Parts: sequence; structure tokens; C-alpha cells
Amino acid sequence: MSTYQYKVYGLTLSSELELPELTPEHNTDADVDIVFGEVPEHLPEIRGSGVLYEAAYNDFLFKFEGLGRYRVQNGNRIIIQPEKNALPEEIRLFLLGSNIGALLHQRGMLTMHGSAVSDGTITTILTGKSGAGKSSMAAGLQQLGYSVIADDISVICQNENQEFYVEKGIPHIKLWKDVLTHLNEPLDIEKVRPQLEKYRKPVAIQDEKRTGISKIVLLTSSNASEFNYSKILGGEKFQVLRNNTYRLHFIDKLNQTKTHFQSISRLINTLQMFRADRPHSPLKVCEFANYVSENILKA
Repeated sequence: MSTYQYKVYGLTLSSELELPELTPEHNTDADVDIVFGEVPEHLPEIRGSGVLYEAAYNDFLFKFEGLGRYRVQNGNRIIIQPEKNALPEEIRLFLLGSNIGALLHQRGMLTMHGSAVSDGTITTILTGKSGAGKSSMAAGLQQLGYSVIADDISVICQNENQEFYVEKGIPHIKLWKDVLTHLNEPLDIEKVRPQLEKYRKPVAIQDEKRTGISKIVLLTSSNASEFNYSKILGGEKFQVLRNNTYRLHFIDKLNQTKTHFQSISRLINTLQMFRADRPHSPLKVCEFANYVSENILKA
């Protein structure tokens, strides 16, 4: 079977499944192998489980009816057993979501649920609950000249000088139709899933100098009539980082609680953290992006 090679989150993937969302890589030793094969109904040992998954130390099983099963092992291997009529784009969607998230946790990598942007000097992570507008904010800031480094999953690493930075993620932003229309972006792009009005907007993730993380912005919405922001201080910084970890509920079940705690503890003292609040409606992506840029990112 043919294999393809890609680079994402600082890792080289060797994959039997073609992954057009990712940046191709050539002639490099793989950190992770993605293969087709048999995946059991259940793990031999289970430390914890949820509706769609089972987990143990260095072992993770994900099941989705109508799609198939995935097994993630040792931070370096993902086995996929798709169902007969599963659509390739849906297989890829869950591979590059929860399953790559489990693999990153197995490797002890600090993985935030958020998008990351850079102005060429500093990097900012945009985080918040699902639906908070992380991807929309990244797209709005891109229109203001910021570079998008990652969308939805931001993997935080340290360089040789112990400075924190975000590894380059998947080169697209996932946006709902109303956001694309609001931003005057074309709709002739691939949907995330055929039945959803959510699309993949390609972005050029530049091979530029890595910029250190300086700020994290927690995006929220309320019944307020105006935009507001405030600084997050003290112990709340730790809670924001912990609560907005990508697939936080996997951490304990994968036996990564101590590593995760240590990673957050090292990070919180190196950056500023803000809360940026917007009204529930109407949709004002460009205005909110400009507000965050002027009052937080450039301040």
C-alpha cells in the first residue's frame, strides 16, 4: 500500500491514508505511523472511558458508529479500521481531531483547545469553550495582517532556550457559513462534513521564525451590549489553561495528569492572560477582532 508523509505539530507522520489537509514532508524518518488494520471492540485493559472512547496508559480506542474504529498507541502509532461506507473526509476529520489529540497527550505535549496567531514578533493563543469564536477570531485577525499558526489545536513546546512557542498546525481554519459570509470569503471550498455548513478555509502557515507565546486570550460571550476585556490574574490563570486543554477528559485516563500539571505550571508565569467578552449577537467578527487587536494584542 502507498504511504504518504506529512508534517504537523512538529511531528512527521507516515500515513497509509492520504491527508490532503496537511503539509507534505519528504524523505524524513517518521515520528508517527498511521496505518489501516484491525481494531478491537474494546481495549484489553481500560483505565477510563466515555461515550466514544476507552483509554489506558499508552493505549486509546475511539469508536464512531457508521465511521469505524481507531486505536492510538504509545504516542507513535494510529490504526484505523473504517466501516465499509465511511466517507474519507469524515475518517480524516476524526483522525485529525480526537485521535491526534490523544496521541499528542500520550507524547506528553501540552495541547490547548484554541487557535494561535502571530504578528511576526509575538504569538497569541485564542481559547475558550466550543462556540466561543476561536476560529472566527483567528480569521478576523488574519484579515488585519496576523499570521495563523494553528486552528482549534495549539501544541505548545519549548525551544533550546526554554522559551514557549506554538508548533505549526493544520493549514486551514474551520468556519461556519455565516462567518465566511460576514468576512466576504468565498464558499467554493471543502466542507468539514457533507451535512454541515462548516468549511475548511485554507491558510498559508509560513515557514517563518518561531515567535514566543506572550499572551493567551480567553474568548467569552454575554448579554452585554459592548465589547469588554479584563486581565486574568493569580490562580485563575492556571484554571483557564487547565480547563481549556484540548480533550482535557483524556488526560487522567491516559495517565498524563502529572506531566500536564507540570507543563501548565511552567507556562503560567511566562505570559499575560486576558478575558475578551462580546455580545451574543449580532455577529461582529471584524469589529471584535479589531477590538482585541487594539486593546490586548498591541497593548
